[in-house]
Amino acid sequence: MTYCKLILACLLGLLLFNNVYANNLTVTLNGEMPKAVRKNIYSHLGQLPNTDLERSAFIYSAKNSTRDALNALGYYRADISSQITYLNKQDKSAPQKLTLTINIGKATIVDKVHIIINGEAFNDSAFQALLTQKPIKQGDTLNHSVYSTLKSDILSLALRRGYFDGKFIEHKITIKDDHQYADITLLYESGPRYKFGHVNFNDFDLEPALLKSLVPFKPEQYYSAKAFHQLQQQLQASQYFGNILALPGEKIIVPEKHQFLVPINVTVTPAKSHLFDFGLGYATDTLFRVSAGWRTPKLNKYGHFQETRFKYSSVNATGKFIYSIPISHPTNDLLQFKVMVEDDEYADLDTKFHSIQIGRLSNKNNWQRELYTRLHEEAWQYNLDENTPNLRWSEVDKVSYVIPGITWSSTTRAGSPLDPSEGFRQTYNIEGAHLHAGSDNSFFRVHGKWNYITTLAPKHRLVTRAELGAVFIDRDAQLAPSLRFYAGGDQSIRGFAYQSIASTIPASSDPNDNEEIVVGSTRLFVASIEYQYYLTEKWRVAMFSDGGSANNKGEFEPVYSIGSGLHYMSPVGPIKIDVAYGIDGEDKNWRLHFSLGAEL
Repeated sequence: MTYCKLILACLLGLLLFNNVYANNLTVTLNGEMPKAVRKNIYSHLGQLPNTDLERSAFIYSAKNSTRDALNALGYYRADISSQITYLNKQDKSAPQKLTLTINIGKATIVDKVHIIINGEAFNDSAFQALLTQKPIKQGDTLNHSVYSTLKSDILSLALRRGYFDGKFIEHKITIKDDHQYADITLLYESGPRYKFGHVNFNDFDLEPALLKSLVPFKPEQYYSAKAFHQLQQQLQASQYFGNILALPGEKIIVPEKHQFLVPINVTVTPAKSHLFDFGLGYATDTLFRVSAGWRTPKLNKYGHFQETRFKYSSVNATGKFIYSIPISHPTNDLLQFKVMVEDDEYADLDTKFHSIQIGRLSNKNNWQRELYTRLHEEAWQYNLDENTPNLRWSEVDKVSYVIPGITWSSTTRAGSPLDPSEGFRQTYNIEGAHLHAGSDNSFFRVHGKWNYITTLAPKHRLVTRAELGAVFIDRDAQLAPSLRFYAGGDQSIRGFAYQSIASTIPASSDPNDNEEIVVGSTRLFVASIEYQYYLTEKWRVAMFSDGGSANNKGEFEPVYSIGSGLHYMSPVGPIKIDVAYGIDGEDKNWRLHFSLGAEL
């Protein structure tokens, strides 16, 4: 047993010894050469060997691999010599050093460039743009990678534009004059450009006109990969379908009519009848909150769908039901019925409202627009001192409106949806009510919000936002709290409590009582600028300043804050912990803010 252990140990030692020495082969490149050339040589040499056999093969092919790497970059006249150094001259299996001495010589220069596109692609603006920006010009150093990329770009563009019969008639590099110069020839015959044929769907319980509205192109429109992908995206966005498979069908070719068509065959399966989601969250504005949603993607063959959502926190509880009816498109043109209820705590008052709304929602050119009319009823009560109540203000106030309005918004972004590198969101709302049109009083309200994100340099990001609003109403008329303006909180002016900044009224009719309560304002101005620096891909630090006011007409009492924060990029969006120092005249205070979610 002892001998067996000894033999096993020797075999293991021998294997380890061989692997260690084989891995100790080093490669050195001698000679002056650009970094790109040196990098390409190492790339062609590949990984260092792990065994004696691999090492022998590596050394044997090293010169050829090096020459291939040099030729690829246009250095055909290089001189290469190799030298093997044994650390132990008596033992040829000992670790070795391979030295390659290289004189790259003069590079081969591109002389003549012949790039010819024949067929219908000759007049295609996309091909003309490609040739205008061609990366190979007379006088360039020959680079096989650039040549191969240009070939691939031509073939790829042809497929994206519908030239399915296209092919290279000739493609070659001719080395001449003792490797001093090279001629490049690319002759591409595109053939005809195909058009879309009919889009054929499998049997599915949906009105044919509604399915047709999801096709973003018309029959006999020129084929493009972009339009084909838009078809898939629109089918997916409708949420009517579980699985979607769109494939080009058999080509239809009628040369005498110059008809070249590609029909599209689409196979879809129904989506789940009911979709549910649940969520938990926390923010210093709304504290702990829970949410639940229920969506029915397709209620009938006309494409109707509904969404019901509830959110609850001790500060704000909401419920919303939306019933949508496609008019001309399942996502871009909808008639919507909404029922909303909300129980909210503002700074010094509690309010409850419900509203019933009918509106038309449309999407066009990256703008979403909603025209609506809603019946809005709201009741509220001020939080006064129970020992000295002001009877007139402590009564439950109530108001009812019929409010027509319009909202439109647009969002553009680049990079990650949760953490975009560039982006801009703008939202506008105009609405109003009139005393002689079913409302308890008249008002006119305008509100705008802007968010802008840009990356100044790698790791350096700038986030800005602004908000403006105004309500025009008779001085003696009551305005529901949800229609007034407030500032303060995580998404407004940090350093101040949620919706704590607004106009005030005395808390009591007692002239000796100086306490005031916040009741909301008719004017709003808020602005913020934040600089962010990424410590890693997952962590960043931030410095910011917020400011603004929420006051009534003729008043302007701005407050400010400065602060810093630490943000973590989680799978569901940035988790932000911000500390802000709020400045309100002579009053100053620190406040901690915690929030979760993307800026756009």
